[in-house]
Amino acid sequence: MAVRLPAILAFAALFLAAHAAPATAELTETEQRWLDGATPPLSWALKQGLPIDIVVLPQAQPGAAPLAMGYVDGRCKLVFAMRGNPAAESTLGSIPAPLLQATLEAMTAHEIGHCQRHRSGTFDSLPAGLSDKPDAIETRQPTAELQAMAREMRITRREEAFADLVGLAWTHAHHAAQFPQVLAWFDAARSDETPRGFHDTRHWLALAHEPEAFAGDASPIDQAATLWQRGLEDD
Repeated sequence: MAVRLPAILAFAALFLAAHAAPATAELTETEQRWLDGATPPLSWALKQGLPIDIVVLPQAQPGAAPLAMGYVDGRCKLVFAMRGNPAAESTLGSIPAPLLQATLEAMTAHEIGHCQRHRSGTFDSLPAGLSDKPDAIETRQPTAELQAMAREMRITRREEAFADLVGLAWTHAHHAAQFPQVLAWFDAARSDETPRGFHDTRHWLALAHEPEAFAGDASPIDQAATLWQRGLEDD
């Protein structure tokens, strides 16, 4: 559930070109726990044909999220930025132990949602039939530079919403008994976001609370897309 950080992704691309991902024996305990948590949705995504590489940074960038997704030369980069990064440990510690595996899977599925949007060529665009008009925040900005920043915020917000819904759809399909607790964790994680800011996905999380939000046997990507479009239509 991380902001895409250009500096991290540029470094990750260089690191991937120079080094293979560390062997299991070279991973730290924290990295191994995150990777174990990520494995089920990653395995599913690879079987769907998504081109995902795992990048383990040798040391964290300042302010880096422990887990992030980038897109470089047609391939998705799942970036583990955990060495020397207190956020990696604190995130694990903040999740109740019985909920840890399901939550790590949901976080990974969230990043897979970003990958799918990039891979399909639809990242930053809306479904057919919806108009991408500036919102009130963007239109009241006094300069072109500020308008561009507001537009980026608007686009990032809706992409984060899609990814949140993928994470929740995955949880509903694979950890149904824990779905309410994972949804509550998402609610808490987004609770202090700036209204309509980069990560304010609360409009879509409200839809995820509906009893039939993830009914049926469609893939997590397809279920998320259906609910996402509903949210876009009255956002």
